[in-house]
Amino acid sequence: MPVSRLTARLSAVAALVLSGMLSSCQDPGPHVFDSSNYPARLSAWQLLQVQGRELELNDAVLPYQLATPLFSDYALKLRTVWLPDGTAARYRDNEPFDFPVGTVISKTFYYPLDTGADNKDMPRLLKASANQSEPAGTSLDLNDFRLIETRLLVHQPSGWEALPYVWNDEQTDATLQITGDIQRLQLEGTTFAYIVPNRNECAGCHVLDQNKGDLSPIGPAARHLNRLISHENGELRQLTLWQQRGWLTGLPEVEQIPANAVWQDSANADDSVPQRARAYLDINCGHCHQPGGSGDTSGLFLHAAETSAMRLGVCKPPVAAGRGAGGHRFSIVPGQPENSILSYRIESQETGVLMPELGRSLVHEQGLQLVNTWIAQRPGHCN
Repeated sequence: MPVSRLTARLSAVAALVLSGMLSSCQDPGPHVFDSSNYPARLSAWQLLQVQGRELELNDAVLPYQLATPLFSDYALKLRTVWLPDGTAARYRDNEPFDFPVGTVISKTFYYPLDTGADNKDMPRLLKASANQSEPAGTSLDLNDFRLIETRLLVHQPSGWEALPYVWNDEQTDATLQITGDIQRLQLEGTTFAYIVPNRNECAGCHVLDQNKGDLSPIGPAARHLNRLISHENGELRQLTLWQQRGWLTGLPEVEQIPANAVWQDSANADDSVPQRARAYLDINCGHCHQPGGSGDTSGLFLHAAETSAMRLGVCKPPVAAGRGAGGHRFSIVPGQPENSILSYRIESQETGVLMPELGRSLVHEQGLQLVNTWIAQRPGHCN
């Protein structure tokens, strides 16, 4: 072959290779990996990236907020969802939405930084205040916040899989930690063990039906997502935004959609103490304490749909609680939170006693106060 033709052909091949490389580099969409090929770095998913000192979300993902979020040692969470092109989730009233294969849900845990402290050796973190909202924005300023971990739920053809990624000290990327992690964090002068669950421990909360054994999302359900959020054109119903994006089908009229209360005292004057306490117990306890959940055998049911006072714990004796009962006779004693097992276990930090069993090391003082107020206001007595 003449040199000129060979050179031309090599140039053409090089151009194709370069074109492919550029196309790959310019591909802005999230990447989905199969179970045998999960990347070691969170950045490979292209859901969120650190640019300079900013954590920025990919334009293709949708941040979302819950009406009442799960308590996790005073951390804030940035939640996102992404669906493959041409797919949509199917609305369900009382269960998490039915998401298509390929869906990726992320939850990034982070704390406000004490910017007035020396954060070189061990960053000094601040508690997220009771009324501090979990933002649904598209970026976080890492001069003000410290990233701890990002958990992914990936919907594979075989079902949902959980992946914990832990952020490095430089705050540039997170590394896959299948076996979980324990970090010593300093929170407002107190050092405590922050626990990143391993993949098997994720099943402790995310297997909603023990008879099936499949993992499932928890937060992306109608009652948790049915709330107003700030939008570029003003306030907008969050589920309407999902529908407008084409990611949710079968959405009924607003009046027919269940909605949990916002748990904070000052959030909504129309929400009563019982409504707020039930919403708090639902998101923190209801995924286990529901029919089929891991807490099913206790006979205590704290999910939003429960209506029986006895099954909610009122004058209900414990089932094989052992030292978890703390010497108390009933889960809830009307008017007496100090004698109620429910309050005792929410207040405890002792392994084998504290509830929830996973996801916290510290006591949520505001949540405990809300549950105690709810119990104190209940009429009646236990024989």
